[in-house]
Amino acid sequence: MTEKKKLFVGVDDSLVNREIFKEAARLCEMDVVTSENGQLAFERIQDIMAEGKIPELIITDIHMPVMNGVEFIQKIKNTPATKYIPMVVLTTEKDDETKNRCKQLGAAGWINKPLTPGQVAAVIKKFIRL
Repeated sequence: MTEKKKLFVGVDDSLVNREIFKEAARLCEMDVVTSENGQLAFERIQDIMAEGKIPELIITDIHMPVMNGVEFIQKIKNTPATKYIPMVVLTTEKDDETKNRCKQLGAAGWINKPLTPGQVAAVIKKFIRL
């Protein structure tokens, strides 16, 4: 019987950062689902959960088209099935007001860009028991 790999979701409109999420998942021997905005990520998370799998962590950018990171955090945290999934915010944002808003909405942590796969892997290991 093979054990299912743990899953995290990485959301960023930058293709480079989505590739970094994939490399970090490989380093952590995890599965990853990436999306380019909050709306697509929310839809994919609903599909994943309908298949009986629950993401262990969500890492999201703030500045994205369609649904930005703040709106995405709010939607995840206001949805009973997803509200307990830890969320980490990544951005170049140095504005304490934005950071505080994300924390108030339920974000568990913060990563500053630019990202490296090792940096993302360290955050994953901090939040997920591998």
